[in-house]
Amino acid sequence: MDEFLADLRELDETQERVEAVSDGMLRVQRSGDATQAREMVDSWIQALRASDFQSERVAFLYVANHVLQKTLFGESEASKTPLFVELFVQHLEEAVALVCNSPMDRQNVTRLLELWHEKEIFSDAQVLKMWRCTGEDLPGFLEAVAVAEGDAGAKQGETTKNDADMEELPENQDGGAELHHVLPMKLNSHSANPVLDVLKKIDHHKTAVKFLDQQIRERHQFLIQDSVMRYQTAADLVADRATASSQIKQRAEDCLRLIKVRNIARLHQEAIAESAMHAMNLEASINSNSASELQSLSKELKDRPQDKETKTDNENELVWNPCDSERAGAVAKLER
Repeated sequence: MDEFLADLRELDETQERVEAVSDGMLRVQRSGDATQAREMVDSWIQALRASDFQSERVAFLYVANHVLQKTLFGESEASKTPLFVELFVQHLEEAVALVCNSPMDRQNVTRLLELWHEKEIFSDAQVLKMWRCTGEDLPGFLEAVAVAEGDAGAKQGETTKNDADMEELPENQDGGAELHHVLPMKLNSHSANPVLDVLKKIDHHKTAVKFLDQQIRERHQFLIQDSVMRYQTAADLVADRATASSQIKQRAEDCLRLIKVRNIARLHQEAIAESAMHAMNLEASINSNSASELQSLSKELKDRPQDKETKTDNENELVWNPCDSERAGAVAKLER
């Protein structure tokens, strides 16, 4: 057992390490020791839980695949009771959820699940449960199984569905109990790494919300059909659960909005009226000032004296000159 645990601690994706761990389990399978086989599987799942989410976790599923195929189809092991098939199937859903941390890991896991389906290692119902833990869309070969499972669940609750849809859950009833058989609850599996726990919780809640949205659409489809213009989706129905209060609130908001618009319009009207009055006063002031200026200018022009026309010819001017008078008197005396 110590050698097996040492090989388990050094496990990686190489064929050598995978076969080292698988051979230890196959030796116990040959011996038929069921107790030791159970201890090995418990150690296998505990090591997977405690491993770092960035490590090569898919190697743990490679070990399970190697042991299962050797147990069921190997020449020496096929004749004996397959101890590890029932032991592994108890933990494979959790193991698949723990391994699927990246797109590459999901691709490797889905290939293993397809192989197990082809070789019929597990039933389609078991493969369906494991596939749901990957978070990937269902393949074609599992869609019929999922539909059949959904129809069976629908028939089981058909007698009380119509009445139960209109009733609320009792206070002591857990709403998540109904989802346990449908949701991949193993997505909420715990790990030693806290980051991985958070990632698994996110995946789990996303799946739960998706499932609940689908259930609401199916169970309340008659409400959505009766109120096509009002409720387009189930979310609209939940958002408008208090119809009367929401209508009153909407009307009050509309009234307040109209009052605000009216007050703004009044302020604009008063401002426009004040601007118009100011413009009229300014125009009247300009008109009165211009009229008074014109009147004063006209009066000033009338009161101003007119200038006589200047004479350029001195001979035509009638101006008394004393020299000319004396000269004229002397001439008159000589003529006498």
